[in-house]
Amino acid sequence: MLILFLIVFVGMVGFGILLPIFPFYAERVGASPTVITWTMAAFTLSQAFAAPIWGRISDAYGRRIVLILTMLGSAAAYLLLALADTLTLVIASRVLGGLMAGNTSTAFAYVSDITTEDERSAGLGKIGAALGMGFIFGPAIGGLLAGTDVATANFVAPALAAGSISVIATLGALFFLPESLPKEHRKPLFGTPGADHPAAVGLSTLNRAGLLQLLIAALAFYIGMAQLEAIFPLWGKDVFGMGPRDIGTLFFVLGTITVVVQGGLIGPLTRRFGEKTMAISAGVFFAAGLSGMAWATVTWQVWLALLPFGIAVGLFNPSVSSMVSKTASVTERGAIMGRYQSASAMGRVIGPIICGPLYSFVSRDAPFMVGAAIMLPVLILLARFRLQRDPQQ
Repeated sequence: MLILFLIVFVGMVGFGILLPIFPFYAERVGASPTVITWTMAAFTLSQAFAAPIWGRISDAYGRRIVLILTMLGSAAAYLLLALADTLTLVIASRVLGGLMAGNTSTAFAYVSDITTEDERSAGLGKIGAALGMGFIFGPAIGGLLAGTDVATANFVAPALAAGSISVIATLGALFFLPESLPKEHRKPLFGTPGADHPAAVGLSTLNRAGLLQLLIAALAFYIGMAQLEAIFPLWGKDVFGMGPRDIGTLFFVLGTITVVVQGGLIGPLTRRFGEKTMAISAGVFFAAGLSGMAWATVTWQVWLALLPFGIAVGLFNPSVSSMVSKTASVTERGAIMGRYQSASAMGRVIGPIICGPLYSFVSRDAPFMVGAAIMLPVLILLARFRLQRDPQQ
């Protein structure tokens, strides 16, 4: 678990480095707010496409090889971004990066392989904490490397730093990460689809009681979350005069809150109140945080709204991903977690697509207000969820 934690952490640092500066990067090559957010959606669209594929490959060949290949591919995507001087190359780098980012489902499947059901929420919470810690240090590093002034910001150095960090994560997996999926639990990647083949994880599987509700809830939750991630740098610059370093600091604090929840609180809270209660609480906190940002008129109010938002992010993914994993048999867990990752990624596609036009043509606060409003169906779906075991488990 420690080695996986470190690998996920290092990989997320590379991703987080670009988080506070990418909208300004695209803006420099002539993109409007709508084009910027749609460019960010290209990353997550690729991720949504790749996540179930990587999941099936990991079910067939093991988790370790998938993690190694995708982190090496991420390094190539960051190098392409460092060399990009046109919007076309920027989009190409994000598409490649998204294809490689589909490996998150494999990391969650790895944890599911090595933990019992009682330990799973805590184990997934630790991996979530690794993601959160990368989210802490990555944006801070990116903001420091880019500088305080958008007009003179250095965007090449952060991209090269992210690529170098991805190479380090690749080496860590290559030399120190053991395989978690025994050969007897693997399924052939190709062949005639049937009950024992990964291709059978289709509509009949997704429609079984409970799973589809969780996937739809995840989709809606991440639509709201992605709206904030995509538009926050531009909103902070336009409304409060923030630069890359300011945005990086805010994301640093947000990541700290998430890590505290996922690294230390999610396990005890889940044991006391249950995963479903934690997931519902995440929806409530999320709506409160986005509403606070929508109504913020001074900077301290933005900082205050980060607290419930960070708590929500820390609670949601470990709770819901654990609930999803319990609907799957051991032989299909990678593919099912890939479906969950794909639903989350699709939310990250839809969020940026709608928030750019909302920001440009409705109001600067509209993306936050819409994000808060869609928590209502999330809460309804989670409240109605009842786990029904697969007969094959």
